[in-house]
Amino acid sequence: MRIKLNIPENSVQTDTAYMSDVLGEQKNFPVLVIGRDSYIEEAWAEVVFDSGMIYNLQVGRYTSIAGDVKIIVDMNHDYRRVCQGRINGAPYRRPERIRRKGQVVIMNDCWIGDDVTIMSGVTIGNGAVVAAGAVVVKDVPSYAIVSGNPAKVIGYRFEERQIEALELIRWWNWTAEKVRAAAGLLYGDIDTFIETFLPDAQRELQQIPMADIIPMEKTKSGPDRRLLYIPDFEQDYPTYSNVIEAFVNSYADTNYELLLYIREDADLQEKLERLDDIFSKYEDVDCYVNLFVANPEDERSLFGQVDGYITNRSTDNVRYMDMADLYGISCISGVDVPMFAEQVTERMCRTQTDKMQIDELERKVGELQTMLSNLTNACKQQIAQLSTNQYAMNLSVDNLKYEVLATQDKSMARCGDGEFAVIAGVNRQKFQHADAELARRLMEVLHMENEEILLGIPDIYGDLSKYNTECRYNIRAYLTEEVRKQNYDLLDMDRTYYDAYVTRPYASYHDNNTDAPKQRFDALKKIWQGRNLVIVEGEKSRLGIGNDLFAGAKSIVRILGPAEHAFDRYEELLAETKKQGKDKLVLVALGPTATVLAYDLAIEGYQALDIGHVDIEYEWFLAGKGRKTEVKTKYNNEVAGGDQVEDPDILTVIFFHFLVSILRNLFPLIIMFQIIVDFGEHIRDAVIEDDIFVRDENLRDFRLIIRQYEAATCHEIEDTEWQSGF
Repeated sequence: MRIKLNIPENSVQTDTAYMSDVLGEQKNFPVLVIGRDSYIEEAWAEVVFDSGMIYNLQVGRYTSIAGDVKIIVDMNHDYRRVCQGRINGAPYRRPERIRRKGQVVIMNDCWIGDDVTIMSGVTIGNGAVVAAGAVVVKDVPSYAIVSGNPAKVIGYRFEERQIEALELIRWWNWTAEKVRAAAGLLYGDIDTFIETFLPDAQRELQQIPMADIIPMEKTKSGPDRRLLYIPDFEQDYPTYSNVIEAFVNSYADTNYELLLYIREDADLQEKLERLDDIFSKYEDVDCYVNLFVANPEDERSLFGQVDGYITNRSTDNVRYMDMADLYGISCISGVDVPMFAEQVTERMCRTQTDKMQIDELERKVGELQTMLSNLTNACKQQIAQLSTNQYAMNLSVDNLKYEVLATQDKSMARCGDGEFAVIAGVNRQKFQHADAELARRLMEVLHMENEEILLGIPDIYGDLSKYNTECRYNIRAYLTEEVRKQNYDLLDMDRTYYDAYVTRPYASYHDNNTDAPKQRFDALKKIWQGRNLVIVEGEKSRLGIGNDLFAGAKSIVRILGPAEHAFDRYEELLAETKKQGKDKLVLVALGPTATVLAYDLAIEGYQALDIGHVDIEYEWFLAGKGRKTEVKTKYNNEVAGGDQVEDPDILTVIFFHFLVSILRNLFPLIIMFQIIVDFGEHIRDAVIEDDIFVRDENLRDFRLIIRQYEAATCHEIEDTEWQSGF
């Protein structure tokens, strides 16, 4: 069947599905789904329809398709048959042994020239250009320019660094109003556009929380793989029943997991009942299916935790494919036949002879996979080294041993992405604006020569295998070519740095579900075991409050600075800290300000550690989160809503420490009585002398109580098992 497609310019104002009656039987079938502000001058879709094999064409936003374009949708021939034609008087049978690749997807911001032919199963990536007369037989990379028959890549629209930036910005997902407002920049210079919008895109990406998906105990054969599918309940011709059936038939008795995302709306109960009817057919089949029920704003967070996305025919499908592309996960067509590779094998096993041939083929494939795995393992380190040395050859980041800080009285300053951003004059972080003096001081720290001060940088320039998927993605999203070059220009390639992630023992690592994080935290605690501590922190950081992180300390004095832009009060912070004496261990958590403060204290003979995110990491560890999440009572700039901090209830905190002291140490009653007396006196007086930057009387009471209470009760407290009560 030949279907004419003509969609004039400016006629598509919202993502739209164009319906067609197929063979007079299928009504309102979405032959074409097209995004807003795309148009088709004139195209012809060559389509073959029959029962159970109905495909469609999908076009993203801001895509232009010229005249005389031909799109082949599911017209495949089995060339292995003796006869390729039709025999008069004999019934025609559709080919069964070949893969039926029917869905054609043209993503966002593409240009398809005149007289182009696009074959079935092809996906054309974002920003791609297909030259006039080209015949496209395989997928086209994003921003590639292809030409010829068959079409081949002849170049790219922009430089690699610019493409990386555009794929982070993904302006086509903006609201129509925002796109119109930015039209002047969209039609203008690429670098100006990137400079304007990239920082916001990077910040937005970092603030996307990970969805709290129920984990499954994978105990079957094969690798762990999670495939995301979003059931198209609202479609007249949904694919969800076929997808579930294909998954069950293909991945029973394996560690593959099908994650079904269900929108939480008024029809939720009906949707669950539909799924229950399908699942009831497979009660005796052992396979993994997971349901995630949430609101639409949670959709994006799913894609960072899966290995593949299964497409459908909905108007949202291209948007979902775009999310998958952002996170670098593969897309599996949910409308092709067969859907999974295992189904190909199933369809080919028609006879015992065929089965034997397939078994032999699988054996050879297994041998090849083993050889490939061995080759991959042998080359991994070399490849990592090559990528590390793109701009320099001798960058060395030592995996710092915790005992160095515990036994050698060394100080430590750290420079990470936030510090590099300040040096570059970029306002990447809400809690610390770019400051010329702060940038100058950070440069001084980067180029210091003092063996008593360990300079830490993130170990992100080489092999990333020790990090989890989320962390590896964030690192790669951050380390654009431009950023790598900038950082390499700042660093000394002949120097040994230390791993700044020493203060991040948990959330970023792939082993965070083992005993390794506990061992790292235990090693950290030994640094301040039996020491008198001075903690310099933001007023809402509350390091160690509500947990036992500093339970082994002898005493604690807290110096509270501003939650944001602490460098504005730097001299006061420095002076207040120096009053505490050189016999105490100073722990600093103030963002980029901490880097400079630890350095200045160290060169004056204090032992000071830029401790960074250690407390919030410990909170995640105690909660078993395995990822970065909001903690209501503690400031955290790395998660959405992390700056919306609630004050903990004073009595809750006191009660928590009270129980810890009783159960773990059996303190004399006189000490407990003294604590209660001190509490009443401070509530009465509401006076604090050594706490700086106090904002109101209520917080004033709270801070003094916590400081003095901890100093009274932390003596010889070790490894308490109590967790936060708030």
